[in-house]
Amino acid sequence: MHAPKQKGNVKKKLGYIGRYIKRPAIALKRIQSYDGEYVAFSYHDKTSGEEKTEKVTVEEFIARVIHHIPDENFKTIRYYGIYSRRLKKVSKTLLTSWQKEVKKWIVRAERRLNRRNWRERIQRATGKDPLVCPKCECYLEYKGEVCLEEGKLTIK
Repeated sequence: MHAPKQKGNVKKKLGYIGRYIKRPAIALKRIQSYDGEYVAFSYHDKTSGEEKTEKVTVEEFIARVIHHIPDENFKTIRYYGIYSRRLKKVSKTLLTSWQKEVKKWIVRAERRLNRRNWRERIQRATGKDPLVCPKCECYLEYKGEVCLEEGKLTIK
């Protein structure tokens, strides 16, 4: 028996919050008069079901309106739209699969960018440049491979 009462209570609270998300705490047409000291406004009395008018000081009126302004960083809607659990789960799986695909692209790009020629591989392995003579430290120009063909050295 308690569940239906709570469900109705939750609906009322959601309705209350929903009203202030869509529009301000008080509509301009409900403010009937303002004389510099007092503000007269109409409201619907939920206990009697009647439309009533109230006159309060400006300070009191502003305090009542400010009471309805949510705090900074206050989430007025938590589990609706992009915040809903269903969409959060779907977006998380999509994002995870997208990240995996992007990671593959990045790894492929890094492999292509990090390809080294024979000189760079030797330098990395030995710490010495193969095109610098170890005796005189002059720069050597690579012309190709020297092969012995028919008793003569030839460059290929």
